[in-house]
Amino acid sequence: MTTTTVTPAATATAPARRALGLLAPIGPLAMAGWALAVPYHVADEPADWIPAAASSMGRLQLSLWMLLLFALTAGAGAIVTGLVARRGSPRLGTAGLVLTFAGFSALSFGAAGHDAAAVGSRNAGLDTATSERILTEIGTFQAPTVGSGALVPLAFLGVLLLGIALWRGRQVPRWAAAALLASFPLILLGGLAAMPLNALGWLLLAAAFAAAGLAYARPAG
Repeated sequence: MTTTTVTPAATATAPARRALGLLAPIGPLAMAGWALAVPYHVADEPADWIPAAASSMGRLQLSLWMLLLFALTAGAGAIVTGLVARRGSPRLGTAGLVLTFAGFSALSFGAAGHDAAAVGSRNAGLDTATSERILTEIGTFQAPTVGSGALVPLAFLGVLLLGIALWRGRQVPRWAAAALLASFPLILLGGLAAMPLNALGWLLLAAAFAAAGLAYARPAG
């Protein structure tokens, strides 16, 4: 007769694994909510999006809450998906984890700064021209500029590597790996064309992260 022994350590970590697995898709879902809530297009110039934001402060503040939720949970999603990817492809999975984590951190930092400044300018009663000057000056600082632009391609590359690693390692269904590979091109295209397309890309990423979360909740092997 064969006896299966469950160690206390494995039992103790099971709830933590399930909790992290549940967190995995929350960040991308929050970004999908942000893309649908934000009252302007991300490719707009300040002279165009400041009036749109000023006329829809409720939507702008909702988008800020979505960005905060993304900032709090996106790292967990990147880590969980990266750890699952490492099971079948250690090098690609590790590289994808690091790049995605760094890129998501930069994305949340850069996107929230200008929106928060727009809300603050509006609440202070500043006119559009003054608000535009403030946001232009904010853009000249190196840290926000890096956060909003230069490091974001890291997220694209990281998600691409994670998708390849998951496809090769077969730790999640093939549809999840395909969704991950398709997600960021849609996110980037939506940023140039239409925000609903951007939201669709984030929803695909959330579905892939959810599949990775389910796989992570099950111990490897």
